Amino acid sequence: MSVNPFDLSDSKIRDLAYQTHLNDNAKCDTQILFTMVSTLLSKSRLPEGGSSSFQPGLHTLKLISGQMINATSGVQYVHQTTMWILEQFKNYSWDAKALLTLAAFAFKIHGIESLEAPRTTEVQSRSRWKVPPIVTNILEWVMEALEHIWEWLKLSSSGYHTEDVPSVSDGFNEIPLLVYWITASLVASIANILASSDYKLPDFIDRLSSVDNNLKERLNLIKQEIEEFEDYLRRKEMFSQTEDVVSMLRIFCEPTPKFSIVKVYDGKTKTKKKHVLLYFSGFNSIDSEISFLNYIHKKLEENPKEAVKGYRKEEFKILCIPIADNKDDSAKIKLRFETLKKYIKCYAVEYFSKLPGLRLIKEELNYSGKPIMPMLTPTGDMMNEDAMDLIFQWGIEAFPFRKTDGEYLSQKWRWFWDVLKKLKIRIQLEGRKYIFIYGGNNRGWIQNLALALDKLKGHETIERADDVIEHYQLGKNDPGAIYRFWKEIEIKKASNLGSEIQEKMESLLCLKGDPHGWVVLSKGSNVKILGHMEPLCETVMEFEIWKDKVLQKEGFDIALKEYYDAKLKEMEAQKLKEMEAQKLEAQRVKELEAHKLKQMEAQKLREQETQKLKEQEANHKPNDDDDAKVKKKVPVDATPPPFRTPKKSICEQICSCIKGIFEPCCSCD
Repeated sequence: MSVNPFDLSDSKIRDLAYQTHLNDNAKCDTQILFTMVSTLLSKSRLPEGGSSSFQPGLHTLKLISGQMINATSGVQYVHQTTMWILEQFKNYSWDAKALLTLAAFAFKIHGIESLEAPRTTEVQSRSRWKVPPIVTNILEWVMEALEHIWEWLKLSSSGYHTEDVPSVSDGFNEIPLLVYWITASLVASIANILASSDYKLPDFIDRLSSVDNNLKERLNLIKQEIEEFEDYLRRKEMFSQTEDVVSMLRIFCEPTPKFSIVKVYDGKTKTKKKHVLLYFSGFNSIDSEISFLNYIHKKLEENPKEAVKGYRKEEFKILCIPIADNKDDSAKIKLRFETLKKYIKCYAVEYFSKLPGLRLIKEELNYSGKPIMPMLTPTGDMMNEDAMDLIFQWGIEAFPFRKTDGEYLSQKWRWFWDVLKKLKIRIQLEGRKYIFIYGGNNRGWIQNLALALDKLKGHETIERADDVIEHYQLGKNDPGAIYRFWKEIEIKKASNLGSEIQEKMESLLCLKGDPHGWVVLSKGSNVKILGHMEPLCETVMEFEIWKDKVLQKEGFDIALKEYYDAKLKEMEAQKLKEMEAQKLEAQRVKELEAHKLKQMEAQKLREQETQKLKEQEANHKPNDDDDAKVKKKVPVDATPPPFRTPKKSICEQICSCIKGIFEPCCSCD
């Protein structure tokens, strides 16, 4: 199968070349052979006093050169011949493969048939083939490439591990590819000279020079990595002998002849005799952390001389050390830092390239690219390997930011997480994570909150803040968990775990009766909000209104609580207003009912008096005049006039009716 090497990728050619390699066991006197070849190519003669024999011998070179001149009529034959030569040299080292091919070319061009009796310059000149300038150019590239291969061999055998100098492995990847193009270029060149072929040698030069330049870049990286590794060893030795925090910071950031001076924005020596919170973070995420750092800085300045657990806040300082990535543009980083300086309140290192002590920071402080905040004492001892999560969860409450302070604070809500654990609700509390836990009987509000939280998780602002949001609906898969949850809380409350914890339990139990539901928001293991479903759900749903506060405030929870509190206050005010209106309406109804009752009582009194009057009329004895009146015929269709209540007193009315029958009463004339 004919193959055009110019149609193959570098990786394909590299694989083909490497497949021909077996081992490096065959002996080759590379130093002797190189001296002979370089002298022959530069002076057109073999060196005087040269060895009459060498390994692998002249006969091998003749075999190779004989095959080389047969590569005519197409680049596919150059590829076939090149692969054949590499196969012949499968037991030789990579530098020997290239050197033997070059020797075969040189000996054939200069007509070297024997090493026993070297020819004079005149004889050699007459038998020498004419070498075109472009072939001379190829030979120069081949010689330079060989030098680079030997330089790589020297560096790779200097005893450094690939973990310390990783570019050694990268450099080796270029070697088989380079040897292939050395061999192919020499095959095409000798075919053009001796067999009148017309290969386009500039194409071979382009590929050969390109691969060689790649190797040169790898060699420079290897040297740089070796230099950095030696610098790392020096810093590591110094690190083991540090006696104060300032010396440790110098080890991390001090310049070397290779590294420029590192500046500290807003102070250099102010960290002496101080506890130092070191904040390491990449430039990609530091802007979202500024509000967090400023929050801690502000809290440390409040009541600075106040003693807390044997420490004063004025004894603690924050030093921000941004870590530049190798791929970052230092000019852009510098411009960005100048902008960030306007907002940074704490101290910050100004360095916009790879930090001199970065490897030591990674190794000794476990920095892996994610933000960390180790705490150092004035003597340089490690007070806390990483106070980041502790401060994230508890803020200034965690002062002085020791691990034991976090363990003490976690007791505040351990009862709550123990209940969830007992219910087999698995929630990971590690890392910078906000957790919503909610429940209730109103499915509508629960669904609205779940949808709003899912939307919130992928919001651009949340991603910029580098926050993680998770949410869990209590009883979603196990309705019985709701009953067990409240039962366990009541059992815990009966255990009397302390007044502070009792108050928290009572606050949680008060949410149980909310008809809309309840929500718990925690920041890690620190519960930040025990909230009512309706106002908190609306707070999440209205995130677009307050999203900018997430980066402006000290964190997502602070911004959310501020909006939630306002929303809750607004709802409570509205509810109070409605209650007042209901109270007024109830008062009005009460007054109407009282008035109606009063009217009913008056009507009842009138009816009683009327009934009494009728009874009195029915019970009195009539006189003769009355009988005459009764006997008087009354028309059938005549109707008595309606009874009209006179505007007289009751006594007067009675007296008027019986006047002439009884004696007047005491009050009548």
